[in-house]
Amino acid sequence: MNLPRTENLVTRQFVKNVLDFSSQYGREQSGSYTVANVRGCPTNYPKYGDFLESCVLRTYGKWWNDMSYSPAIDASIAKPFFISQDFIEVEFEEKVMIESVVIYENYNPGAVVALYALDYAKTSNKWIQIWSIFDNLNIKSIKNGLNRPLPRQESRKFRPNLTKKDVFSNVVRIELEHGKLDYYTELDAIEIVGYAFNLTLSKELGTNLRNVGDEFFSMKILSNKISEVTSECDNQNENEGVQLASNKPVSITDLPNELLTSIIKLLDLRHIFLLRSTCRKFYQLCSDRDLFNKLDLKPFWSQSNETLLATFCNIVCDFKALNLSWSKIEFSHIVKKFFETCCTQLTILSVESCQFMNANTLRIIGENCPMLTSLNIASCLNISTSDQTGFESIAKLARLEILNLYRTLIDGPQMIKIVQSCKNLVSVNLGACTKINEFDEVMFNLADNCDKIESLDLWRAYSLTSMGLRKIANNCLNLKDLDIGWCRSVISFEWLFLMLEKCTNMRKLFLTSLRVTDSELCLISQKGLHIEQLDLLGSRSISIEAVEQILKNCKNLKFFDISFCFYDENEQISRLSSTYANCSIKTSQK
Repeated sequence: MNLPRTENLVTRQFVKNVLDFSSQYGREQSGSYTVANVRGCPTNYPKYGDFLESCVLRTYGKWWNDMSYSPAIDASIAKPFFISQDFIEVEFEEKVMIESVVIYENYNPGAVVALYALDYAKTSNKWIQIWSIFDNLNIKSIKNGLNRPLPRQESRKFRPNLTKKDVFSNVVRIELEHGKLDYYTELDAIEIVGYAFNLTLSKELGTNLRNVGDEFFSMKILSNKISEVTSECDNQNENEGVQLASNKPVSITDLPNELLTSIIKLLDLRHIFLLRSTCRKFYQLCSDRDLFNKLDLKPFWSQSNETLLATFCNIVCDFKALNLSWSKIEFSHIVKKFFETCCTQLTILSVESCQFMNANTLRIIGENCPMLTSLNIASCLNISTSDQTGFESIAKLARLEILNLYRTLIDGPQMIKIVQSCKNLVSVNLGACTKINEFDEVMFNLADNCDKIESLDLWRAYSLTSMGLRKIANNCLNLKDLDIGWCRSVISFEWLFLMLEKCTNMRKLFLTSLRVTDSELCLISQKGLHIEQLDLLGSRSISIEAVEQILKNCKNLKFFDISFCFYDENEQISRLSSTYANCSIKTSQK
């Protein structure tokens, strides 16, 4: 039975609120290039181009991954179909039965790879995947997902064919993967189309009718099966229920455990747990904690819950590497028990954008995970600066080498305590840490205590000055990667000569939106011969001649961003792009 759907029942809505997101290009509380710009009706669509009023994420392309220090988790079991790198969660005014989601892409489209909706019709509100890029592939594989064809470079209203349309919701999640994009993707608006009649009643009616149908067909099938089984049993009884051993059918459970374990490792986590519930044999094999020594739970963020963590506790897992990023699990005694029971041998932990991450969780990690060498708590906004024992608990992790604090609320004194204790740090990400008001002092302490440092992400470190950079240049001779984009207090460049002179292996230098001149470019072309990535976006005082000198001398240069550096140099830039084809030159010129 289909309920009539007339046009006046259709509701079209644009975003009312942004609930959560993993990253953004613009600064907090700004109106330029922030995720908040997806609210409301389209601003620039159908115009195509780079607009301040668009939603823009932090990174794009393969270049960031090429320079990443984040360790990969080489799990023992198969990887699911999952390639998402970023997410945005948005709320609409009215709950509807979602028929379609329309994403207004106005610059470099093609990054959206998955859609979810929070289904309020379920007894416990549950995230449901309503579309994935893998639904469009003839042959499903991670490789094919990453190498999917990109659309033409023009604005578009992307309306994927939803694979699930019985979701009653006003909260939608968009996941993006931008590894193949040539430049930043920009979103202008997000719209949902759905039916807004009394769906609480309609949903119950539809569910009941569907259950009746399912029950009818299952009973019919079951009755057929019962008659078959009854007939077989009667025949067996006539033969005294005896079957010769030679005629006994071979079951998969009769195979050697070693072979079955090898087969199990070809499954992803979801299918392993499904198999685990089938019989005692597979329950035991699928409870082998060696299967879960290294585990990436990020693809299962929508399904992870306290029951899963409790199961790992019962198995007495002994994780070595774990990615719990994007989890919606709230902090509880089970989370506490999980870290105390299963994570004492952890060396790699990623809990990016996790709801359960707060000051208590950090204290538990600091007390129970002494082996950690890599910790990622990016965008964990529930960790309060006011609770001093939260961030300072990281200082107990003396073996730390990689620390990602991007977009957290850590302050300067807390960071200073960490660098004074964690002297083995190699990579530190303090991008968009707006609560640090004394970046120079942090750099002084880091330079004095962490001379092994190779990578520093100080993006939007507004209190950083040339003094802090000079200290780093003098002490951190192993430095290879430096991002000081949008560090507006860096107004002189005497530190640059010192850094290029002493840090001879510099391969990435991001000077985004700083007042770089031809003098600095001349210095880079002479001293930065190993540089592979260079970002000069917004440097209005440089010349084409100085840019070409860098391209000539820096033979390893693969990525060169000179967007918004020139007003009318299209022909010259096209010539450089053609002449130096091995380098991807980024420009705002059309």
